[in-house]
Amino acid sequence: MIKKTSCKQWRRVVAVLLLVAMTSGCAVKLMYNQLDWLIPWYLSDYLDMNGEQDAFFDKRLQGYLAWHRKSQLPEYAALLRSVANDVNDGLNEQEIQRFQGETERLAGILVERLAPDVVAVFADASDEQLTQLYDALDKDGERYRKRYVKQTLQQQQESQVEDVIETIERWTGSLNNEQERLVSEWGAQYQPMGDELYQAGLKWRAEFKQALKGREDSALYPLRLTSLLTTPDFGWSDAFQVKMLENKQSLSQLYFTLDKTFSKKQRKRIVNTLRDYAEDFEQLAKEGA
Repeated sequence: MIKKTSCKQWRRVVAVLLLVAMTSGCAVKLMYNQLDWLIPWYLSDYLDMNGEQDAFFDKRLQGYLAWHRKSQLPEYAALLRSVANDVNDGLNEQEIQRFQGETERLAGILVERLAPDVVAVFADASDEQLTQLYDALDKDGERYRKRYVKQTLQQQQESQVEDVIETIERWTGSLNNEQERLVSEWGAQYQPMGDELYQAGLKWRAEFKQALKGREDSALYPLRLTSLLTTPDFGWSDAFQVKMLENKQSLSQLYFTLDKTFSKKQRKRIVNTLRDYAEDFEQLAKEGA
């Protein structure tokens, strides 16, 4: 049983594969080569599997990782090298948007490829196992509500500023005062989305439960669950989609503005890190050939 699948939790599983390069303090190749046990360990908080289910899941996971290593890592490497060249020359807004679009496309490929395995793994889950899963997902939802929904506007904006600075500094090293000021100014315009995401998560979990409730219907069940898993904006209102797009565009503009302020040292660090990751992905792909 792939025990992890609320809108937010599902994306975290994808992130383990797609954004492994973003992990700070961990060698990419070391991290990637341990995914066969890291993923089951990570998911074990959500569902206990019996021996037969463990074996089935492991077989599916090994096939998925082999596919990912062979077909996806070369694409990641090519994208990172392209971005490194763009950063080296100075980014423009179109290049930033292209990178965002490519990242979303690659994430979508991961989900679409993984969806049949998720459908198969959940097909024989017991009611007791699903109750455990639902309880874990509900607890995650409540933790999210306390952290993001109950915060004041200022707290939510400050949290976003901290998150963005932390993310950028993984690539650039410490930002200077002017750069931090630019991020803070962006944060003051950020439109909090905590409540909308929480409400969408409630709708997602309700649909997820309904899909699994009908898992004995071999015709309808896979269609319904696959549709849910491959619809990242499930439960989003029209107003929320507009807000999400505006926040995405403002973040893209922030990156464009920051790029103009990077010192030679910061730019060199970004470029070298991107190329190092690309080389790691290329080597990992060859190991799986």
